Amino acid sequence: MLLVLGVSLEAQTSPAHNWHSPSEVVKKIKKNFSEINSYSADFLIKTEDNKKEKQMRGKCFYKRPGKIRYNFAEPDGDEIVSDGKTLHIFIKRLGAVGKQDLTMDRKNSSGPIFTTNSPDGLNRLFRKYHYKFDTIEQPRSVGDATKYFVLDLDQREKIGGFEKMKLFVDSESYLIKKAVATDGRGKVTTISFSNINFSEEIQDGVFNFHMSGNAKIVNNPLVSEN
Repeated sequence: MLLVLGVSLEAQTSPAHNWHSPSEVVKKIKKNFSEINSYSADFLIKTEDNKKEKQMRGKCFYKRPGKIRYNFAEPDGDEIVSDGKTLHIFIKRLGAVGKQDLTMDRKNSSGPIFTTNSPDGLNRLFRKYHYKFDTIEQPRSVGDATKYFVLDLDQREKIGGFEKMKLFVDSESYLIKKAVATDGRGKVTTISFSNINFSEEIQDGVFNFHMSGNAKIVNNPLVSEN
């Protein structure tokens, strides 16, 4: 992950990415995503906290503008669903639903706390973090045949949440295939996507949340109006 000391002079004067810059890559990431209408994909989320590891997986769906659904197979039955205005987080084992208003504005904020449009979310991400290539060699293979641009992100203002991130960007499609995020306590969360399908027809009804009659609702658990 770290740039190896003692890079040769030839590599320094002629880096693999000498016709690219981080800002060019970010510009292409945002442009590419703004042109995507919908997709489905398999996802895998891993967390490491105090030497304890946890894994979650399932299938996700996206449709413009800002509609998402994450169906969890592990843990089975959990869901994250948004119609672009309201986010529902269902935790089956607790029988609880977090219902978050995504259009809420707070004082001293630059707009809605959660964007209703994923391209806008990317714009906000790259405004809130400094970003740079993690090494000179860009793009490069990282454990498979695909070549990635690898970006290091550092939170501009330490206000909680993920302070550092590493993004793995497919050098041909400019899709973010994997992200590794670290919070201030050292907890590491990795999310990766595979089997991405842009041709699957996804109906709007997929993004409607159907609540169990016995579930307890917690309003605005992520950010309150105060």
